Order: sequence, then structure tokens, then C-alpha cells
Amino acid sequence: MGKSGQKLFAGLPVVVSLLLIAPLLFSCALPRIVVLEDSLTAEQHNDLGYVYEQKEIFDLAEKEYLLAVKKRKEWHVPYFNLGNLMFRTEDYKKSEDFFRTALKYDPNNPDVMNNLANALLMQARYREAGLMIEQALRIENKQEYIDTLETIEKRKSQASQ
Repeated sequence: MGKSGQKLFAGLPVVVSLLLIAPLLFSCALPRIVVLEDSLTAEQHNDLGYVYEQKEIFDLAEKEYLLAVKKRKEWHVPYFNLGNLMFRTEDYKKSEDFFRTALKYDPNNPDVMNNLANALLMQARYREAGLMIEQALRIENKQEYIDTLETIEKRKSQASQ
């Protein structure tokens, strides 16, 4: 082999290195489309939200409840759970809104009415709270509803003094 043969093979390691490195460099730069499918049901998202709520991871609980709502818009349970979550975080207006939505989809649910009465009570809306708990008591006479009514009456009396 002459001098021209040596020049040809002298650049070969550089070319081979570039060929090996090029895919690595370009693989990071190319956009990737990843399609993720949510395989959980509304019930599973709701249950997961409840677990997060019990562990006091409220942001993830809210996210899961909202995903349950997204999957089953007319199911009252995640709205009820969102109302309870907002009540726990002392956002009584949002709590009220979620309880009202739950009642829209399950209008005769006394547990939702009781919790809505409590959210109204925390906003010092005693008259509305009283009407709501009385409606719950007409459906079912539970001790916790009676306790809510007594609390409303007590706070209403204290506020008027």
C-alpha cells in the first residue's frame, strides 16, 4: 500500500466514532410522542383519592377525585368527597359548591345535605343551614343530623346575642 492508502484508513477511527455517537446525540434531540391512556376507572380514582385524603396528601386526593369526576360526570360520590376534602382544608365555599353538585346528581341524599348544612354553618349562613338539615332529617332521622341541627341552633343563638 502506498501513501494514499494510509490516508484513507487514518480517518477511519474518527468516522466510526461519529457513526456510533450520532444516534446518541440525535436521540435526545428528537421529539417523542408518548400516548398515555388512563386505565383506571372512576371508582378506582375515587378510591385512590380517599386513600390520599386519609394520609393527608390533599393535593393528590383532589387530583384523583377530579379524575373520577372527569370519567363519570354524573356520579355524586367524588363530588361529595371533594366537598369533604374542601371542608377539611377550610375552604367552605368550595365545599358548599361540591356538595351542591353532589345533590344535583343525588337530590335525596341526607348525608350530602348534612355536610352541606355544616359548610353553610361555617359560613355563618344559619338559616340556609337549618333548612338543609331539616330536609335531611325528613329523609332520615339520624343522631348526627340531630347533632348538626343542635349546633346550628346554638351558633345561631350565640350570633344573635
